[in-house]
Amino acid sequence: MSGIDAVKKIVETEAQARRIVDEAAARAQKIISETREQAERIKQEAVSSAQGRREGILREAKEKAEAEETEQTLDTYRKLSDERKAAAVTKAVALILNA
Repeated sequence: MSGIDAVKKIVETEAQARRIVDEAAARAQKIISETREQAERIKQEAVSSAQGRREGILREAKEKAEAEETEQTLDTYRKLSDERKAAAVTKAVALILNA
């Protein structure tokens, strides 16, 4: 092999090595980009799922609080009704006995 052939071979090998490195860099960049996109999708899914769970928990807590408040209101009305009934019965008995 002559000196010129050896130089041509070295130049060709270097060019081939540059292409291989460039292709590897491009593939690496593509993998990085795809990984970032996948991570973003996973993040969005997690955020969406967490928001859904949060809304469900808040809705359940609100419903429970409203039910408890309604139950307390009903108990208050029952007590008032019982007190008024007792007072009415007492007055009726007193009126009957005094008649």
